[in-house]
Amino acid sequence: MSTQVQEIAPARVAELIAREEAAFRRRRPKSDAMWQEARRVIPRGVPSTFQDAAPQPLFVDRGKGSRVWDVDGNEYVDFHNGFGVMVVGHAHPQIVQAITERAARGTHFAQPVADDAVVATELVRRFRQPLWRFTNSGTESTL
Repeated sequence: MSTQVQEIAPARVAELIAREEAAFRRRRPKSDAMWQEARRVIPRGVPSTFQDAAPQPLFVDRGKGSRVWDVDGNEYVDFHNGFGVMVVGHAHPQIVQAITERAARGTHFAQPVADDAVVATELVRRFRQPLWRFTNSGTESTL
């Protein structure tokens, strides 16, 4: 079976992109307004260059399970999952409960807490690596 590739004129590609970007913007006026406001105080209006997407970024309002909703109410299947860290999805009831209970006791002490060893022990069990260090960033991990 032969496959023949048909070229599309660059002008047609540009026309299609312009049409789809306009439709994208029409469905997301609140995201656009938030982006314009954010650009006043955040370079490019987003916290990281990864989020700087054409024609405009999506501002997410909430997530539940494998779905997220933007501030305009549009629903998406979240294939990104926070670079993979949200493997149980968004707002899992057991995780929400655990976070709520922990936050009620305090959130950051800049001192060791009992949970450090509990979590490290579980990571040793799961991944068979003997030592674990908890840091705030990749940079801090190398210090």
